[in-house]
Amino acid sequence: MRSLFLFLVLLNILYALWQLQSQEVAPDRELEALPTRAAGDATLASQRELASSSVGGERERGKAEGEVTPGVLCIRLGVFAERGEAEQLRQRLLALDVRASLVEDELVSSSDYWLVMPVAGGTAGALAKLSLLQEQGIDSFVITKGPLAGNISLGVFSREDYAVARQAQLQADGHDVEIKPVEKLRSQFSVEVAPEARRLVGQALLLRLREDFPDMQHQYQACSPVANARNIP
Repeated sequence: MRSLFLFLVLLNILYALWQLQSQEVAPDRELEALPTRAAGDATLASQRELASSSVGGERERGKAEGEVTPGVLCIRLGVFAERGEAEQLRQRLLALDVRASLVEDELVSSSDYWLVMPVAGGTAGALAKLSLLQEQGIDSFVITKGPLAGNISLGVFSREDYAVARQAQLQADGHDVEIKPVEKLRSQFSVEVAPEARRLVGQALLLRLREDFPDMQHQYQACSPVANARNIP
């Protein structure tokens, strides 16, 4: 009995030592895991902060690039086919102390098709060739202006198919001619109200102006970059 009692006591002591050793090892493993979780949390927080700053930066750049400051917009009044009508409107605005300028825009209205014979030898060569063509009864003239100057024109057509047909006739007679499209420009006129005078052009004034200029429209757009000295009163 005594031996059995001692054996049990010894067994309890060994079991207690084993438990103690297990408890001492566990905190080490937990301490190793904590820095890993802390590092992960810190990395995640850093990524979130970076993403937030990137989004904020994109928004700021978007504002800087996409937004137009209202103060740099002018009012365009028009459009008029004749300069005189636009000038009358401008003078009307100036009489009301509204700073305004005349703006002329050139638009492509249509294209003509020129039959052109290239000529070497300058003006003398062009006149000599012109004389030969007219002796053959071919309508022609020397082009004196523009990018085709110095060559001979054998006709100007409003439709390309007409120009192609005439080109075929001339080539059959041994004449070397080319078809050159030439754009026809037309001018249109409008009146531009300066940004600092926009507040003076309200709906009431626009209605009064339309009584004398019924075709007048108005729109807000970027101001013309270059002022024409002729428009400054």
